[in-house]
Amino acid sequence: MTKNLIAAGAILVAMMHPAAAQQTGFSDAVNLWLSGDDANGLPALAVEARNGDTTAQLILGQVDRDTIPGGYSDFLLGLTREERAELLRFVSDDGSTVNWLLTLEGTSNAALGDALFWYEANLDPIDSAADLQSVDEKSKAEWILWRTLNNGYFNLIQSLPAENAELAQVGFMTWLTDYFASENRTISMSRFLADESPEKVPGLLALKRLERVLGLSGNFSVGLNELIEVVRGRGNRLPATADLVTLDASLTRLGEVDPRVGVINRMCDICPDAAADYQCKIQTFEIIGGYETLLAVRSPAEAAVPADVYLASDRAVTSLTDLVRGRAPSDLTRVRSTCLQSLISAGQ
Repeated sequence: MTKNLIAAGAILVAMMHPAAAQQTGFSDAVNLWLSGDDANGLPALAVEARNGDTTAQLILGQVDRDTIPGGYSDFLLGLTREERAELLRFVSDDGSTVNWLLTLEGTSNAALGDALFWYEANLDPIDSAADLQSVDEKSKAEWILWRTLNNGYFNLIQSLPAENAELAQVGFMTWLTDYFASENRTISMSRFLADESPEKVPGLLALKRLERVLGLSGNFSVGLNELIEVVRGRGNRLPATADLVTLDASLTRLGEVDPRVGVINRMCDICPDAAADYQCKIQTFEIIGGYETLLAVRSPAEAAVPADVYLASDRAVTSLTDLVRGRAPSDLTRVRSTCLQSLISAGQ
């Protein structure tokens, strides 16, 4: 199945990058990287980038720009600062290096590279989101909007329909609009799980952030509030009465429509099913810092490789596993999940 997904990824990449159809080296490099093989995939992408492939340059530029220092990658962690720079960045004749995103002038990816590189330097988040939306980097644009709302800047969000109509149509904003258009404002666990929208988790968390402002405290069921605590990364705060079996099953269902939650499910499925482990998914959210991290630690190639292809690849599970290992407590007795204990131990 994984090989089929990777092959499908190569086809999609080739379709969106005409030259790639004739560049088997690029396709092979992307396949290696999507399969979780940084040691061979990143150097192969570096060769293609130096040969002028702008899609390879986008991928490497975002790995360099967006990946947390060290990359939570055993391969990247083993490199010196100089080795990492030479691998991920453009090296000039004088030996200086620059992020590939800033070397795309004169190409069709120039505006995209510029917007991706500078979005965090812009003091106005809505302007950054608009810039990214204009070059079809909708995933990052939505992330900026989501963070803006969850940081309490409601006045900025309110300006969207008038000043940035297209931004008002992105995922979780559409989910919120549909919620407020409904006469039934109460959300039960069954109603939420039956919702087929892939944007329902960020939408629900945004709605919870608005709870006090709009007087929505009575609109969330007890079970749903417990699920919200889990996806916020606060599973250790659950009451003793919490039904872990039901919460685990709810996360499994969420993963069927939300591919980011699906990555957590696939990681926990790596462990044998001999003994039921209802803490793996719950504590994974806790260790990584909640769903916000799944949105923030995005594929460094979502603008070059379709997000659904990336999230369905081994690369996504590998990155999540490395992230869990990097943030896990040093004392494994504090890890309640036996599956996570084994995954963390395997990386030590």
